[in-house]
Amino acid sequence: MSTHPERDQPDDALIEFLIGLGATAEDVRSAAKVDHLGGLAGDLVLARGSEMNVVDLARASGVEVDEVVSLWREMGLMPQPDEVRFGPRDLEVVRLLVTASELEVQGAELLRVIGASLARIADAAVALYVQNVDTRDPSDLDALKRARDLARTMEFAIQIGDSVLGPVLDQHLREAIERQRTTQEGVSDRIVARMAIGFVDLVGSTQAANHMTSRDLLDRIALFDERAFDVAIEHGGRIVKHVGDEVMFMALSADIGCEVAVAMTEQFTASGIQPRGGLAFGEVISHHGDYYGPVVNLASRLTDQAVPGEVLADSAVRSASVETDICFEPAGRRQLKGFDEPVPVFALSRVPA
Repeated sequence: MSTHPERDQPDDALIEFLIGLGATAEDVRSAAKVDHLGGLAGDLVLARGSEMNVVDLARASGVEVDEVVSLWREMGLMPQPDEVRFGPRDLEVVRLLVTASELEVQGAELLRVIGASLARIADAAVALYVQNVDTRDPSDLDALKRARDLARTMEFAIQIGDSVLGPVLDQHLREAIERQRTTQEGVSDRIVARMAIGFVDLVGSTQAANHMTSRDLLDRIALFDERAFDVAIEHGGRIVKHVGDEVMFMALSADIGCEVAVAMTEQFTASGIQPRGGLAFGEVISHHGDYYGPVVNLASRLTDQAVPGEVLADSAVRSASVETDICFEPAGRRQLKGFDEPVPVFALSRVPA
C-alpha cells in the first residue's frame, strides 16, 4: 500500500469533487504530478470569483494601474501584472481605499499597519493548519477526505474575513478609544499615554529549547502564549507582543499592572516554569500597536535584573498604586544599562491572606 495516496492515480470521486470546485482536467493532472491534490482544493476555494488582474482592476475602478499597485504594495502585497487573483470584493477595496486621501490621517501608514496585521493573521492560520492537521501521516487520511477538509477550512477562513473581522474590529476600536482617553489624562503631550508596561520571561528557556524536539518546543510555546493571554485578560491587562520566550503587556493603571505581573509569575511558577518579571509606570509612545520610550526600556531592564520567581518594579509603580494587595519590598538601587543614575527598585509580592 502506498504511503502517499495522492501520488497514485486520483480516484473518480476526488476528480469529481475538484471539478465541482472549478478545476480543469489539466489542473488535476498538474496537481497530481506534484502531490498537490489536497492543496488544489484550498487553492480553488480561495480563487473563487477571481477573474481580474491588476490592469483589469484598474480599468474597472477607474484608477491608474500604478495607483492600484501602490495600494496593494502599501498592504504588503505584490501581485504580478498578469496574475488573475482579484474579484468583486477587491474592486470594492480599491474604490474605498482611493478615498483615504480625503481623511486627515496618514493613509499609507494605516494601510501598512492593516497589511502587516492581516499578514500575521494569515501566517498564523496557515501554520496552525499545517502543525495541527497537515502533519498527519498521509496514509491515515485518504486524498478525497483531505481535499474536502482543506476546502471546508478555506471556506471557514473566508467567512471569518467577511463576517467576523469587521465586527471584531468595531469592538476593538471601542476599547482602543477608551484606553486612549484613560491613558491620556494629565499627560505632558497628546502623543504619549500614561500606563504600566511589564515584561515576563522564562529563565533558562533557551537552554531548555536546545534539548527539545520541535513538537515539544511548539507545545511549550503554545502553552506559554495561552496562559499569558488568559492571565492578562482576566486581570484587566493586554498582551502587546511575544518576543521569543518573553511576553510584553500593558495595563491602564499601576494596580492592574502589578496584579498581571504577579499573577502571571505565579501561574508559570506553579507549572514548573521559572519566570521573572519587570514593571514600570509612566508616559510611553504608542506606535503601530507597540509601545516605546524610557518606561518600556526600564521595564525590560528590570526584568533582566530579576531572579527566577521575582517581579521588580520602579518607584513610579509604587507611587501610582492605590488599591492593591501587592506588597512592595525595597530591593535597593540598581545601576541599569542605559540609565545614568541608579534606579530605586521594589520586589512585588502578594500580601498573605
